[in-house]
Amino acid sequence: MDRIQTLAMEMEEHSRADHDYKTTVGTVLSVARRSREIFEGAELPEKRQFINFLVQNPQLKERALIFELKRSMNTVLELAHYSASKRKTIGISTDRLSWLPRLPFYRTGEYLR
Repeated sequence: MDRIQTLAMEMEEHSRADHDYKTTVGTVLSVARRSREIFEGAELPEKRQFINFLVQNPQLKERALIFELKRSMNTVLELAHYSASKRKTIGISTDRLSWLPRLPFYRTGEYLR
C-alpha cells in the first residue's frame, strides 16, 4: 500500500471516530436534559439502572444517598455551570438550572449535618 492510500484510510478512520464522538456527546446531553423525566417515568429496576449510569460509589448515610457523578456526567454538569454563568452575564433566564448550585451540598451529604 502506498502512502496516499494509508493516509486516506487513516483519514476515514478519524472521520468515523469524530462521528461516533458527536453521537455519544449528543446522547449524553439528551439524557442529561431529560434525566428527571426519565427517572420519574421509570420502574424501580430502571431507576436503579439509571442511578448506576449516573453515579459511582453511592452510599447510604442516615437514609440519604451520598454520591459522586461519573466522569462523563460530571463533565456535563461543569458545562451546565459554565453555560449558566455565561447566561447570567448576558441576562438570560437560568430557571431550569437553579438546582445546579445546590448539587455539591447534596452530593457530599452536608445537608445531614
